Amino acid sequence: MKMKCLLPILMAAVALGIGPAGAGADEGPIKIGAMFISSGKLGGYGINGCNAIKMAVEEINASGGILGRKLEAVYGDTKLKPEVVAELVEKFLNEDKVDFLMGPTSSGLALALSEAARKNKKILVVTQAAAGALTGEKFNPYLFSTLSNAMMHARAGAYLMASKPYKKWMVVAPDYNFGHESWQFFKDKLKELRPDVEFVGEAWPKLMAEDYAPFVKEVLEKKPDAVWCPLWGDDAVRFIKQGLPEKLFDNVKFAMSCGAALEVLIPVGKDMPEGLYMSSRYLFTTPDTDENRRFAKSYKEKYGEYPDYMAGETYSGVYFLKAAIERAGSTDSDKIIAAVEAHPFAWDTPEGWKIMRKEDHQAVEDVIWGETFFSDEYEFPVLKNIISIQAEQIGRSPSELKKVMDIRGQAPK
Repeated sequence: MKMKCLLPILMAAVALGIGPAGAGADEGPIKIGAMFISSGKLGGYGINGCNAIKMAVEEINASGGILGRKLEAVYGDTKLKPEVVAELVEKFLNEDKVDFLMGPTSSGLALALSEAARKNKKILVVTQAAAGALTGEKFNPYLFSTLSNAMMHARAGAYLMASKPYKKWMVVAPDYNFGHESWQFFKDKLKELRPDVEFVGEAWPKLMAEDYAPFVKEVLEKKPDAVWCPLWGDDAVRFIKQGLPEKLFDNVKFAMSCGAALEVLIPVGKDMPEGLYMSSRYLFTTPDTDENRRFAKSYKEKYGEYPDYMAGETYSGVYFLKAAIERAGSTDSDKIIAAVEAHPFAWDTPEGWKIMRKEDHQAVEDVIWGETFFSDEYEFPVLKNIISIQAEQIGRSPSELKKVMDIRGQAPK
């Protein structure tokens, strides 16, 4: 969102965003229970997220904590299993006595975790799972999404690709709610912007598939001009590597939503085809601001690597909680919800200022897209020709927000 549009909101947020100084100073620590996938092929998502939480906790405590109280975090590995999430929720609430929940990585698990948060009246801050349903048709007032979601990235991709010459499209996407949602949002917006486009095929590999040869073959047989491809993490790495021998990327243009994660860019390395369109929720090279440079430098010094988007978004999620607690002057979930919704709410992050929208508890922010190239400076691919698709274009419309408000009115308390 353009800064000149943000200024009135930011001024209100600063004026109204700080609760009583020192409130709760005699109480114990404020606790976050964080759960991500932290093992196996996708384990980097949780490891980076937990590293970011640790860094944010250290910074916050060094500056006096929150309302005079120390901040602590406990961590759990979801292993991408619903039963493990249930066990972690029970442990966090009954043994660790956490005040807030954070995570998970999988959108499917996030839907279940959201319901647990509602039943227990614990605020859940979603920093990695990206299904739009979490803040839409499955709205829960105890959930706040602090990252750009699948809808926003898909619509941003549609705005970008509508300006390109590609007419025949197909999809290669993971076969679960995130993948299907991403394709539907992309199709709808692209058709609106470019009525002449055609959709010629769909391919749905399972999450963590090993063999992408059938899907590579399907793309080559369908001969689209371009492919929408929201594969992520190790799935994206395997797909790209298995497509290279077939010269897949020589013949078809790819738009990979959230492909510009370091979990993809670094493993593919010098083999990365130049000129793939990719987006990222956070990329350490942008924006060129003091805060982002400080964060990226501090993270690299601490952990020996640049922060991936899981780190950037989770770090921002911790600071959202800090700002929300301080505005409410309390860790009580209902008081925080009321305080966040009462006035425009914005907080500063390495990505820039984010706004938390009261209607759907979805962070409002721009989405970046760019083209891959190998960087000699970083010794792995990053993005060039970066553009920022404005939040006003890709967020929920007034009519869509009205639907969410209707859902809110009917939701169980």
